[in-house]
Amino acid sequence: MLFRSIPGNLKLKQELFDTISKSRVGHTMLFYGKTGCSKLAFALAYAQMINCEKQELDDSCGKCPSCLKFSTFSHSDLHFIFPVWKIKNKPPVSDSFIYEWRKFLKTNKYGNINDWFDFIASENKINQQGKIYKDEADVLRQKMLLKNYEARYRVVLIWMPESMEQRTSNKLLKILEEPPLKTVFILVSESPGKLLPTINSRLIKYKVNDFLAEDVVNYFSSHDLSLEKAKRLNMLSDGDFGRIEQIINEENTQQKLLDRFKSWARLCYKNDVVGASNFVNDAALLNKKLQKEFLCYAIKTIRDCLIYNFANKSLLQANTEELDFIKNFSPFIHEENSVLIADELESSIKSIERNANFKILFFDLSLQMMIFLKVKRKFAVK
Repeated sequence: MLFRSIPGNLKLKQELFDTISKSRVGHTMLFYGKTGCSKLAFALAYAQMINCEKQELDDSCGKCPSCLKFSTFSHSDLHFIFPVWKIKNKPPVSDSFIYEWRKFLKTNKYGNINDWFDFIASENKINQQGKIYKDEADVLRQKMLLKNYEARYRVVLIWMPESMEQRTSNKLLKILEEPPLKTVFILVSESPGKLLPTINSRLIKYKVNDFLAEDVVNYFSSHDLSLEKAKRLNMLSDGDFGRIEQIINEENTQQKLLDRFKSWARLCYKNDVVGASNFVNDAALLNKKLQKEFLCYAIKTIRDCLIYNFANKSLLQANTEELDFIKNFSPFIHEENSVLIADELESSIKSIERNANFKILFFDLSLQMMIFLKVKRKFAVK
């Protein structure tokens, strides 16, 4: 993580640069701020910079072996502690979830604990709140007995320390009282007041401020956001960069789903079996989650067509491009075929969940769709 990739908080950046240039790196630090701010990004950037082999005045080089390992969160001297869950056959420690954690960081460095919960729940069946259990402190104590493998500073990054059990806090306090040489503990918190006062008193604190609308524009420049839209997103999300990224990604996903459905619907209406076969081959390359999202979007579109035909159009939850498509597609969706189509789509989703062969399943669905779209309505829409 590079400091230059984090927008805003220029004063804090300079303060951190000074600690490095003057060799005043603290052994116990705390980055804190509201949900969605760049506190975790700052912690990652600082950990990378203090170990960079070719430090610049205002950032790490991003190219040396150490930086490359830190950028993928896989450096042998970078240790993470974060809330986890008690799952069968997995010890309740961060090392058991490190693969998922690295994947989560690569997708969103501004996410909150609910984002982490949703991310991990998509790959594991869990129903309890995540915690930092006492086992974590025992594992950490064993790690601290070993020397640094290759880095100038061994970094222990503790995310959401307020989720620690009381026993974990007490054990961590003993380690913080006598930190090993060349080891830096970096805590990242949204509620530092929930930490033990004895832990809080040992921390060098850095407040990470919220983002400004200009920061949103600069960071999401590749999405061509106007200042007005950036301000709106900043206001809607209360400065939560993770939520803003989520909204933008949802809009992009919605566009891809619409384009995919339009292509499929046209092929089915034209009875283009060859084209449908090619479409199925491409769709089969998507992961199971995206395949289900497409089928769910298809059900939503069928429902929207019925609303357009028979109900108050203000009930539609669709953007301008979707409304244009629904207006043109709705004449082919009516009371005679809508239930048939929806039933087939829902059945396909259940079959995917049971690991059915997607190519066979979706090609059969396409053939059924070709028949359903030709079903005539008995009564004209008034």
